[in-house]
Amino acid sequence: MNAKSALTVALAAGIASTAAASNTPTTLGPTQANINKAGHIYYNVSTGERVVTMFNDGQTAPADTGASEMIWSALVQNACEAQGYITSYFFGVDNPGTTSLSTNVTNMDYGDIALDTVVDCIQINWVVAHPDAWANGTDSTSGVVGIEELAGQWMVWDADNGRELNRSTRLPLVDFLFFNLPGNTPDNVTAGALTGWTADVDLVAFGTSTDLSFEIGDSDGDCQTAAFCNNDVDTDFDGIGDGVSIANADRDFDGLMDSDLDGDGLFDWSWTVRFYQPGIGNDFDSDSDTGSAAGTASDTIGISFGYPTGSAVDNGDGTWTWQIDTSVADAGTGEEDRFAIYNPPNSTGAITYNGGYWFGGFACTGGLISTGGLGYTPPAMFQFVLYGPSTGNPCPADFNGDMNLDFFDVSLFIQAFNAQDASADFNNDGNWDFFDVSLFIQGFNMGCP
Repeated sequence: MNAKSALTVALAAGIASTAAASNTPTTLGPTQANINKAGHIYYNVSTGERVVTMFNDGQTAPADTGASEMIWSALVQNACEAQGYITSYFFGVDNPGTTSLSTNVTNMDYGDIALDTVVDCIQINWVVAHPDAWANGTDSTSGVVGIEELAGQWMVWDADNGRELNRSTRLPLVDFLFFNLPGNTPDNVTAGALTGWTADVDLVAFGTSTDLSFEIGDSDGDCQTAAFCNNDVDTDFDGIGDGVSIANADRDFDGLMDSDLDGDGLFDWSWTVRFYQPGIGNDFDSDSDTGSAAGTASDTIGISFGYPTGSAVDNGDGTWTWQIDTSVADAGTGEEDRFAIYNPPNSTGAITYNGGYWFGGFACTGGLISTGGLGYTPPAMFQFVLYGPSTGNPCPADFNGDMNLDFFDVSLFIQAFNAQDASADFNNDGNWDFFDVSLFIQGFNMGCP
């Protein structure tokens, strides 16, 4: 394998069922580690394009076509940085040999979003201890090989706020199985650190008719500009769709729409992740190689904590609250200091609810680990980002605003690029480089609508 074979995807329909259990969150400990971010992967599931970019090259990967913008985000950041903490935490979703809870389980996080929201790109992440095979090459990106049969399965769900009660309308929207995930880099292995990766998963092939975008919370039977949505829900469980949109479904017949279980007027949705260790019989890439020996306790893989735009608020009683700034367009609305865990699929393929978990209550008062303290207690929120079609400039290459693309637009782009003006940062990564030029050229060649 080479850099372009690391991180491969398989798409499938998602099916899950649940069993009732207590709604009381149970304290669970986060995992503390020295985590170094290695790089970012841009992956287009429609075309198979992969761009692996290493952060130590001073670059980040391009954001799909420049035509998307964040519409819901919980980005990786340190919730207690203002109080002097520098500790990195992650949650080990799969840590073989340690506890039954963290092996082959499904981790669920959830939030709220406006009805009829179109998603054309998502961002995921993983933190990994598995040493990557790492092939030598002249460019550091050529070193990314990937761990044979180390896989992660991410799913997005309609009408779900993480509860085990009144979940009658939970329906899958999209199911991504990524295998041969990139692992821990040699430098981090030597330093005793873990490696963090992020990936932007683009659902639309730019300039083609291929489209795997989806709509969350369909309310009118129209998927808008998305390729698919849950607009024909089987409300009476007879196996036949009844022409009811997911936002209007009441499958427990209590007279209440099941898509707003917390009653805030927004649509409930969730996302899940489950990891698969090498050596347990999976051969996702059909090469007759199921990977190395089965995972051990040293082969942890998990996800980073992420927080919506906001700030840490001291409650005055030893606990803190992460106050989400809902004025921000991409605020991670509805994300809570709680997540859910589901047991591995049983003999019928169903996953059962294990419980609601947190980390004992968010607090920035544990004391610095460097001075003998326990560190802060992070809120139980995880990194995830949704992107949707941009509602901004419909023709971003039109720099002079005359809806014509010509020499004047090229000249103005070059001026803005040389001046490192935000208008020339086409992928919004804070850098002015080849990716921005490439995206400008693509937009210029497409012309104005």
